[in-house]
Amino acid sequence: MSKKKAKKNSERGTYALCITTGLIVVGLGLGPLLGSVLASSSVGVVTGGIAAYLINNRKSRKKSH
Repeated sequence: MSKKKAKKNSERGTYALCITTGLIVVGLGLGPLLGSVLASSSVGVVTGGIAAYLINNRKSRKKSH
């Protein structure tokens, strides 16, 4: 497997892990407290996506400097 393909697969894995964690922890954990599971699940997915984006960009910025 080439390095480029391995990097792309690791980025996908990071996104999947962060979005799933955000959905479970924020979405389902805070759903009963906020009164709306759908709204809190959406917030969890968005938070997980942002976290994954920041993690993936931090890795590429460190390597370039």
